[in-house]
Amino acid sequence: MTELGQRLKEARNDKGLSIEEIQSITKIQKRYLHAIEEGNYELLPGNFYTRAFIKNYAEAVGFNGEEFLEEYASEIPKASADVPESLPPRKMRRPSQPSKSSSASSKWSSVFPSILVILLIVGVAALIWYVVQSGDQTTNQNATTNQAEEQISSDENSGSAPDSDEVSNSGNDASSEKPEEEPKEDEEKEKEEPAEEPEEEPAPEMEIKKVDSSADRSTYEITNAEKFEVKLEASGSSWVALTGDSDKKYVYESLAKGKDVTEDLSSEASATLRLGSSPNVAVFVNGEKIKIPKEPVVQNVTFNFKKAE
Repeated sequence: MTELGQRLKEARNDKGLSIEEIQSITKIQKRYLHAIEEGNYELLPGNFYTRAFIKNYAEAVGFNGEEFLEEYASEIPKASADVPESLPPRKMRRPSQPSKSSSASSKWSSVFPSILVILLIVGVAALIWYVVQSGDQTTNQNATTNQAEEQISSDENSGSAPDSDEVSNSGNDASSEKPEEEPKEDEEKEKEEPAEEPEEEPAPEMEIKKVDSSADRSTYEITNAEKFEVKLEASGSSWVALTGDSDKKYVYESLAKGKDVTEDLSSEASATLRLGSSPNVAVFVNGEKIKIPKEPVVQNVTFNFKKAE
């Protein structure tokens, strides 16, 4: 076993990761991971992949990939030594003959402008016909209205004037009517004013409080919250496992730099979060950022959710 392989294996064991978990994080087969730990680089598929596999393995256990390659540059094969395999010659394609569908499409493209012009002319003619019909209807309506007004005015002029007796009687009737009494002010004062409704007390604000912590473990309690939403933003590569109280795995993958994930865990009473590289992942609960220690890089966080009543 080489010094490089021994160092990677010790780092993996310190983080409590099995070779299967490293395979799930890096997507590298177990036999290649064993070959890296034992220094059997001839079992790997070429020098380029050897360097790439070692870099991914180092980042998965918390090292800086580029710095790790430079530190063991004398031990790792050079990528320039790889000779690409010759590619098989491409089959010559016969020049394609114009198909019937292409000729039909060309004919259609030549006829289409003429059809478009005909449709445009028909549309303009229909618009002119509609405007003319609307004008005729408006003229007929105006003429009908004027005739009705003339008939009303002639009826008013031809009507006979009222007799003097009718005028005097109507005057007496008007004088005999008594003015209506105005409502009394006392009645208005008797109206009761509507009772004021009691103001509702404001709902308590959401609170996220750390209730327990150690070197690599933290416990938070979420209270007075209607939902339980966890958002993860990766500023670098890191393995992430987010599991609910129901054993449902919401996130179980290696997040690449720039990727973010949002999960709704409102149906869970609690959840656990395991970060393979805590400096590379920002954690938010219901939009509020959670402060997670950077050392050691592997962190385990527990969230207890108490939904607002």
